[in-house]
Amino acid sequence: RRSIEMPMRRCHWVGWVVLGWLAIVAPGCDDAAVKIDRIAAAAPAAGRLATADELHKGFLASEFTFQRCLEAAELKLSTGDPDAPLFAGAVLDLAVRIEDRFPTRPEFFMFWMRLGQLAYNAAFQAINNGRPDEAATLVLAGPARWQNDSYWTLYANHDILVALILAQQGSPRDGIARLRDRILQTPEMEAAIEEMEAMQRAQLRERLRQQIEKEQAEDTGLIPIGPAGG
Repeated sequence: RRSIEMPMRRCHWVGWVVLGWLAIVAPGCDDAAVKIDRIAAAAPAAGRLATADELHKGFLASEFTFQRCLEAAELKLSTGDPDAPLFAGAVLDLAVRIEDRFPTRPEFFMFWMRLGQLAYNAAFQAINNGRPDEAATLVLAGPARWQNDSYWTLYANHDILVALILAQQGSPRDGIARLRDRILQTPEMEAAIEEMEAMQRAQLRERLRQQIEKEQAEDTGLIPIGPAGG
């Protein structure tokens, strides 16, 4: 099966400048790290929403900065921690809640691309962990500002992953249309489109089979019987 390369990108210097601009005076680095690690460790049991709540509370209380949360999420993903996608999702949810604090000027575009890459890496790892439903909640997570033509042109693999997840969720037509609409077509996109077209044909055959079985049952007067004891 064709694989999609997962670029674990390190922080661009512009991203550091932006996050430094965003930083709120907080306790020492060690204290911030301990508090974030504690929240991350509790995330699997607490769930993504509750984890985002805890991060939000800590951020508002100036216990740590968004920069530290983002760094922690990136580090967990880079180590292959199986719980990393959940924590990354919570960090992206935090970004949505505090979006009005983020810069919007064009020169800060790398900050938004960094958030997009966090969403991509989290979704990709969730797929690799056998959790496609979780991946579907991550692949477009965070503030929508990073989802622009410049981003999709630079990170075509993310675009492909979005399309494939749409197809796997039962909408191959939407996934195909998404990639067909791109001005810049790549061999990887064409391969993904072929894969989704095959999925679309398979889904159509399955619907036709179910329809034929239903019509045959109606013609013979048979009533489908459920499992024993059901």
